[in-house]
Amino acid sequence: MKINVVLHGILRDHLPRAAKGKTTLMLSDGTTVAEAVRQLHITRSVSAAVNGEETELDHVLQNGDNLQLFQLIGGG
Repeated sequence: MKINVVLHGILRDHLPRAAKGKTTLMLSDGTTVAEAVRQLHITRSVSAAVNGEETELDHVLQNGDNLQLFQLIGGG
C-alpha cells in the first residue's frame, strides 16, 4: 500500500533536503504507524496524525493515508 508522509520540525532531517519533509512509503497491508516510523529510521519520540486526525502509534495504516509525524517536545 502507498502512504504519503510529512515530517515536521527536526524530523525532516531523516529525509534528503530536497524532499522538503515529504516522502511516499510503500508498506505491507496491516502496517502500523510505529512500523512506518521505524522504516524511516526515526528513533525520537513522535506524535502522529493520519488524515488530519491525531492517532496512536498502534493505528493500522490504510492505502492512501496521509501520515504526519511530529517530534514530542518536553518542557518544564
